[in-house]
Amino acid sequence: MGRAPKRSFKDRATPLGHPAVAGAVTTVKSKEEVPALLKKLKSDDANDRVWAAASSSNLLMSEDPAVRRLLLANNVVSELIERMTDSVPDVILQVTGALHKLVAIDQGAAEEVSRKNIFGAIQALIPRLAMSIDGIIKNSDDGAKLTVDERNIVFQTTDNLISILWVLCETVPWSLKQINNMALIPFLISFFKVIGKLPASLVQTAGQFLYTLTDANIHAQHTLLGHPGATQTLFALVNTQHGIDEVSADDLTIVRILAGGILANIKPAALSQLEKTYKGHADGTPEAEVKPWDDLSRALLQVISSFIQFDVDAAAETAAAAVKSVIAAHAESEANGAEPPGGLKQEAALDQLNSRISYVQLALELAANIFTDEGAEDAELADDASNSNSNDDDDDEDMAGDDGEDAGSDIEDVTRHFDEDGNDDADEDEDDVGVDFDINDMEDILADESTIANEADDVVQQSILGVFIGVIVPSLQRLAKPTKMSTLATAISECAQSTPNSAAIKAIVSVVESFAALHERALSCFNNVLLVIEESLKVWFRKHGDCVDQWWRLLIDIAQLLFGTAGSPAELADTDQRLRFAVLEPTISCMWTLARSAQGAVPATREQVEGLIHVCEQAPNSDLRVKAIGVLGSIACRKPGHVDENQRIGTYLLDNIVCTPLLATGAPSNSNNVEPIIEALDLIYDIYGDQAYDYDEPVFVRGGFLAKLRTCYLPMRKLVKTVDRRVKRELRDRGDLVVQNMRGFIDYKDSERRTA
Repeated sequence: MGRAPKRSFKDRATPLGHPAVAGAVTTVKSKEEVPALLKKLKSDDANDRVWAAASSSNLLMSEDPAVRRLLLANNVVSELIERMTDSVPDVILQVTGALHKLVAIDQGAAEEVSRKNIFGAIQALIPRLAMSIDGIIKNSDDGAKLTVDERNIVFQTTDNLISILWVLCETVPWSLKQINNMALIPFLISFFKVIGKLPASLVQTAGQFLYTLTDANIHAQHTLLGHPGATQTLFALVNTQHGIDEVSADDLTIVRILAGGILANIKPAALSQLEKTYKGHADGTPEAEVKPWDDLSRALLQVISSFIQFDVDAAAETAAAAVKSVIAAHAESEANGAEPPGGLKQEAALDQLNSRISYVQLALELAANIFTDEGAEDAELADDASNSNSNDDDDDEDMAGDDGEDAGSDIEDVTRHFDEDGNDDADEDEDDVGVDFDINDMEDILADESTIANEADDVVQQSILGVFIGVIVPSLQRLAKPTKMSTLATAISECAQSTPNSAAIKAIVSVVESFAALHERALSCFNNVLLVIEESLKVWFRKHGDCVDQWWRLLIDIAQLLFGTAGSPAELADTDQRLRFAVLEPTISCMWTLARSAQGAVPATREQVEGLIHVCEQAPNSDLRVKAIGVLGSIACRKPGHVDENQRIGTYLLDNIVCTPLLATGAPSNSNNVEPIIEALDLIYDIYGDQAYDYDEPVFVRGGFLAKLRTCYLPMRKLVKTVDRRVKRELRDRGDLVVQNMRGFIDYKDSERRTA
């Protein structure tokens, strides 16, 4: 239900296309071969050392985890780090490449690398590489004599070192202190000053690392702010309207997005610093100092909005063609008894596509973060603007108090309706309800609501929120919709004419993972938009029911595409399910937020209700199940005229989610079962909070819901007590509250029927 989290690290396997080493081994037949291989890392012959480092890199990337464990058991990490001091650049390139790949795929190995003084080895290498890069840029005597291959080795080694630190920064939190102490900011910011003279991918890697390093890292933020000209360089890139020679438009846009992301990370620290600097000045902080920071979000969104005009269907076509070529090349080599081909141009094309998709994901992450911060402020302003016109009616509304609310809308306070004997204190006023009703009063209320919605809408259109809804959201919708390369079943059907071999599977899975991650990020960003509107500006939905309908249909289409396609081969079933549910979960999150925000007014059909019930039954974890239950609960609140859907949902929630597990022999005793039951009970309290609802009598009363709840009360209380408050305090508190409210709700509904 929360906002989009920071992305998990997904590194590029080949940042700059590492050169293959002829004869480097890719497999070992016995464990005795490993010590002999590693011994060659210390050979006097540089060619042996290059071969050993390249072979180690290949073996560490083996599909067989036992091979990697064998190398790690033979102390490969220490051996590789030791060789980072080698006098031969090619050896250092292969060693750093091996370490980069290792930390990117193995969390445990990343922690081991951090413990074995990788930071000291990198710190010693950086001055040498910085000097070489400076010579290349300035075309000095030392730089001019380097061949193209030698320059590429410098660039590739630098990329490897930065990538290693980037991975460790994200995956090994306790390494951050050592990385901070390396004083890398001047080195990293220097890449942004020489775009066009270095490979764009190297600048982007430096930008990715600096973006990660400055995220919630006060030390790095203040260091960057204190570095002369750093923020000016980054602002100049974000705001540039011109191209740069030797840099493609896409590559420059990626660098601009990274520069904007870094600035967004340090913005709070920068504004705080300005406030302290000008504290006590009569005129306060000069506008010229603040304006670049105030304008940053809009400037960055402008760059992002153009970049995410990414043709995801065309990308799927490109990916499918490349995968087919890779499959064909491997099939041909296998038929001829040759070694599997390496370095195929189609594999390079897939790497480039995956890299582009990863940067689109980064752009979406930044957009989500901007919206969470700036959009929420704008929504509050719009909400204030709409509320300011209703102040004249505040006294009347206060007089109405809680009597105008649904009895079940705040079930936490339900027990206040009863005295200690369980009597309904509200009975005394019951005869007064509706006595003074006037149709003109209702017309005035509706007119006021329309005015409020219109005024809020005017504010929205001029804000970041308006930019998102009008420009970013349509792109999110395109990026969220699955392609033929978004599930394993459809990708295999598209690319493999027969049963795919291991090489084909590897290529297909890699592509599907990239597309699934893209869809997941787009949906998470969209959910951020919906959450901000829900929290601060629900009135917006009153005027934009067309958007609610359109967005709902899109989300249903995505869910149907994920569930409507055939399954993949049995050996890939787990991977297939993991990838499908990775996209389905944020889809259901969006549906839940949208349905709540629209107060259930979504165009859900009976067939879609059955689909959501199917999701509940098939959900691999309690989080997804809770979200699907939440969507069903919101749909069930629709009234009047939706009795059949309410009956189906209410009966399912009470019978299947609550009663069946609670009353079964060996009742559930872990939190995975507790959370769905808690959510279902909370929803039941809301859905059936008033006997006046058109579905209350035919569903709650005739369906015997009250008797079922009574039967479940003691088992629910017992179940909640199994949740260890020391381990899961929030869940235990929610459980205790839902049990308390269950007793109150039972008493309330019983009293409600007796006084009807």
